[in-house]
Amino acid sequence: MSDIDTRVPINELKLNLLGKIFFVAAAAWLVGRAVNMKIRGSPQEVQAVANAMMASRRFQDELNHPGATVESVMQKLNLKHASAREFERILGVPWPL
Repeated sequence: MSDIDTRVPINELKLNLLGKIFFVAAAAWLVGRAVNMKIRGSPQEVQAVANAMMASRRFQDELNHPGATVESVMQKLNLKHASAREFERILGVPWPL
């Protein structure tokens, strides 16, 4: 799964087959698998996806960081939750990761 090209706007990804493929690719990216995704949508939609993905990745990275503290993990978790809320507000579907 090296190149995924979503051909429909992001807000149409209501966890149909394409939506499931998108979230599988996003999950692979979060765990460090190289995945090249091309996302189409309004600038606001694309930014919401990018923010949710980056906040989730930063949270995972912080969990795996040997020097992580409870405070640093909670800060990343709060940012992840905020970006997930923004994702759902803009796209109408919850961020599952």
